Amino acid sequence: MPKITGLSKIAKRMGFKLGDEIVRIGGYKVSDELDYLYYDNETSFEVEVLRGGKPKRINVVKKVGQPLGIEADWDMKPAVCKNKCIFCFVDQLPDGLRDSLYVKDDDYRFSFISGSYVTLTNVTDEDIERIIRLKLSPLYISVHAFDDDVRQFILKNPNTRKLKSYMKRLGENGIKMHTQLVVVPEINDGKVLEESIRGLKSMDGVLSIAVVPVGLTAHRARLANLNFVDEKNARQTIELVEKLHVELDGFCWCSDEYYVKAGLPVAESAYYGSFDQIENGVGLLADFKENFEYCLNEADDARLGKTIGLITGVSFAPILEGYAARLQTKLGVRCKVFGVKNNFFGHSVTVAGLVTATDIIAQVERGADAYVIPDNMLREFTDTFLDSKSVKEVEDYLGAPIIVVPHDGSDMPRLIAEHFEKMQ
Repeated sequence: MPKITGLSKIAKRMGFKLGDEIVRIGGYKVSDELDYLYYDNETSFEVEVLRGGKPKRINVVKKVGQPLGIEADWDMKPAVCKNKCIFCFVDQLPDGLRDSLYVKDDDYRFSFISGSYVTLTNVTDEDIERIIRLKLSPLYISVHAFDDDVRQFILKNPNTRKLKSYMKRLGENGIKMHTQLVVVPEINDGKVLEESIRGLKSMDGVLSIAVVPVGLTAHRARLANLNFVDEKNARQTIELVEKLHVELDGFCWCSDEYYVKAGLPVAESAYYGSFDQIENGVGLLADFKENFEYCLNEADDARLGKTIGLITGVSFAPILEGYAARLQTKLGVRCKVFGVKNNFFGHSVTVAGLVTATDIIAQVERGADAYVIPDNMLREFTDTFLDSKSVKEVEDYLGAPIIVVPHDGSDMPRLIAEHFEKMQ
């Protein structure tokens, strides 16, 4: 049971004390902080605590929007994934990475909190009822195939056969869902993919589908023999999904990676609506273009006279060349784009977010006055790359500072200009 570790004046006035153990809120057993946060939006509810081993009930009455102000040692350790997906990215990681990267989480709470995708194979009927009761919406759900047999083959978990019934209950009770289909050629593409999209469209509460190509690294010894998405498959998938996008009123999109693999341009930003699936790589390039152009127009013309190294992944490098040319004109700099091949994970991995410090050090030429990397190369809220090396280690090798910019294209011109202005 969570123990109270901090109290506001309001909570103290209500009768709470440090060390109280929270048993129930609103008559329901407390699982984690989500229970508290839900009821904290209410103006009146009952809390049952244990104080010195004895139960005590406290009636909370407060104003609309007024927080109760309780802090507690909530247990929010992510639930572990129970699947053995044929394309699990964690199973394809090399040794020597941070321990946290090898954790397979599959937790509906974090789907609601941070938009991570879950399969719902490790939930119970009580969990589903809790989602409905606490209105944990929207959720982000990995479906992969609407057909139960195909999906079980992919996940290697018979519990996935409950998925559609769970989603049906959630949708009928007002829970909204964004979904993804990670597609493996000859397993869940083509006809299976079309049936999956149409099936999900028929379900209450499903708002969108991201169609994402399977990601395969070079570290697949003793794993399933899967086919890569090649140019032909990418073009076929795009043709299918775009046809259904029109027919189903903008319900499904291919991730940008499909267009890169197919050698086709992505659509303008209007095609992606409110960018609900942007964290899944859907509309990233269109969003980058819009943000970059706006920020470039807002920036002052300059004559910095510096050399900038722009570091990215192989897939984005040709696209970044065009933006680099515009940066040169606007800021008076010389730009060189470095499309870093991913030797760490394998050359099939081409995105900037999986570029490691090791590969940067091995491939990027020294000599620039500064280097620019996108923030998604680093662990969130840190200065550490996936291979545990720090930004400073790379700076020390390159002999120049690194400017970290948002990966969505915003603020790049301003941050580069401000960096050199501070150096003057």
